[in-house]
Amino acid sequence: MFSIFINKVIRVLVMGDIMFFSAFGLIGPIFAVFVTQQITGATIATAGFAATINLLTRALLQMPIARYIDRHKGEKDDFLFMVAGSVLISIVPFVYLFITTPTHLYIAQVILGIGGALANPGWYAIFTRHIDKEKEGTEWTLENVGIGLASAGAAALGGIMAERFGFQNLFLIVGVLSLVGLIIQISLYSTVIELDHGGNPEKK
Repeated sequence: MFSIFINKVIRVLVMGDIMFFSAFGLIGPIFAVFVTQQITGATIATAGFAATINLLTRALLQMPIARYIDRHKGEKDDFLFMVAGSVLISIVPFVYLFITTPTHLYIAQVILGIGGALANPGWYAIFTRHIDKEKEGTEWTLENVGIGLASAGAAALGGIMAERFGFQNLFLIVGVLSLVGLIIQISLYSTVIELDHGGNPEKK
């Protein structure tokens, strides 16, 4: 049923997003515990600063990147920004494996913020361009419900997995799930190139 009423591009974007939100949902609720228990000299405030660094980096960079891709015709640039950002996001869980100081954590959060700033504008541009007419509400809601359920389910499992397998193994799982999301996004490459070469009238 999932594949019947929506087109391939929207389906792939939603599936990729679900994987990313499932991955990071595993560590979201217990991130402060990891910071305070596993990083030398870190406190609860360190976890707060880390979240701020991620969100602030993303907020500052996202608009210039969005304006850049809007000024360039074709969908290839949107796709490349989305994938480049997703690559950075995907490597962060593996970076967490080697963090020993708050400075290392802050660097990781900058990488995460840059990744989000690169990926989001491209993702939104492609999704908006390919959304099916008269199904806008349904397909945006499908995206929101999908990532909401993925995040909720992952949040319930994250603490259990960290307790049973440890943070190191949990980060490996998060990294692998993120890479799966990245591979799902990359599968759109041939579609994006074909549309660009075909002069799709929906192009910018």
